Amino acid sequence: MNVKNFRLKEIRETQEYTQLEIANKLNIQRGTYASWECGNDIISTKQLYKLANLYQVSIDYLVNLTNVNNLIVNNRPINLTKIGNNLMHIRQIANLSQLQIAESIGINQSTWWGYEHGKTLITLTSLIALAQKYNYSIDWILGRTNE
Repeated sequence: MNVKNFRLKEIRETQEYTQLEIANKLNIQRGTYASWECGNDIISTKQLYKLANLYQVSIDYLVNLTNVNNLIVNNRPINLTKIGNNLMHIRQIANLSQLQIAESIGINQSTWWGYEHGKTLITLTSLIALAQKYNYSIDWILGRTNE
């Protein structure tokens, strides 16, 4: 995953925000946001979700998994149960065990179990690996869209 290819700066500038304004909206330090934008640090799934909601764009577009900039209006909070159900759906459609799908994206089975059972929020690194390998939208996985 090359975080330098994320479209954080491009979208922020298109919407005419400063780094400080975005940092304030996310309740973080400007330097933290700047490090995400420059690709020096990986943004968390939770913060990326908030940012996509703020910009009303797809996460897939933000992280450069698609060139289609879909308008997504979503004010729903993250729902770990919904995400877990979507992850279980992906695994079942692929006809894989928890161990198999976990290994396929470079994590261990207990980590996958926590994601699938809504105990922990899936990391952005795992989300991108899953979306790319099994051809699913991150926005759908996170429950921001219905497709």
